[in-house]
Amino acid sequence: MAAANPLKLAFIITLWYVLNVQYNLYNKKILDKFPFPYTTSLIQLGCGMLYILPIWILQLGGRKFPKDINYGGVATLSFFHGGGHYATVLSLGAGSVAFANVVKAGEPLCSVIMGILITSAYPSIPQVLTLIPIIVGVMIASMSEPEFSMMAFACAMLSNVLFATRGVLSKPMMKKISGGDLFAINTFFAFAIMAPVTLYMEGGEVFQAWVKFASGKTTNSFSDLLNGVLPAQPSFEYFIAYQVVCGLYYYTYNEMAFMVTDMLDATSQSVANTVKRVVIIVAGSVVFNKPLTTNGILGSAVAMIGVLLYSLAPKAGASKPADAKAKSS
Repeated sequence: MAAANPLKLAFIITLWYVLNVQYNLYNKKILDKFPFPYTTSLIQLGCGMLYILPIWILQLGGRKFPKDINYGGVATLSFFHGGGHYATVLSLGAGSVAFANVVKAGEPLCSVIMGILITSAYPSIPQVLTLIPIIVGVMIASMSEPEFSMMAFACAMLSNVLFATRGVLSKPMMKKISGGDLFAINTFFAFAIMAPVTLYMEGGEVFQAWVKFASGKTTNSFSDLLNGVLPAQPSFEYFIAYQVVCGLYYYTYNEMAFMVTDMLDATSQSVANTVKRVVIIVAGSVVFNKPLTTNGILGSAVAMIGVLLYSLAPKAGASKPADAKAKSS
């Protein structure tokens, strides 16, 4: 891998963090005042489609719709993609931003389990040992959460399982298609898969609730929109714009994540991802004035250290270059 330009790398990582934090904050503000997580999730998937379509049509940056796609495999992958996204949004709606992200730090545990079940890929002993602080940290943080919600915990763990499964199943496909384009195609399929689910769960009441909530007469400025201001009763147009901005934050932070992956080796990317989650936890606690308890901080720290160690631990079957060369000769 060629060395990335340090300034460009710093800019991309910073943008990744900012977009991710903004998404979490906007999303939580919406769900606190408009408790329709299924509809909000679907809008976010739809905004991703609005973002990527012009890029493909105009072939911006040389990107265009991928060919030779295994649509059956993509559809299966998209089920886990859409389900994982919905579970994340449900968790954020039911609990705090900090708590949801601490529980989601447990995804490596789910990745190990799904890897064993789906591909019979067993982790190395060091990887297994690093799962202990992750589990302990999540348990400490959960027990110390002042507003513990079983719904938030269950949905965050379900999100971990679904995203971990997506990760395992996506590896063969990413040999033929870039991660960014696979994410884009998954977004289209996930929208189609989850739209009927959304209609069934919230379709009967969401329109009237939207009209009632977004019936404010106060005119909010573009500056308010960029600053994340969501009034108790926004105007119809402003709330649409707010949802769209949130959806664009969701999609673009994932775009930045794939750019970071392309610029860094796996270890450095894992470190950056761990730091990102810490930033989100801190930002969520500050913005929503829900500071972590002492045990909450301890649990979060232990879980994050475990995630970092898991990322750095040698994988099963990994061999030194000299050994690999000897085996291939």
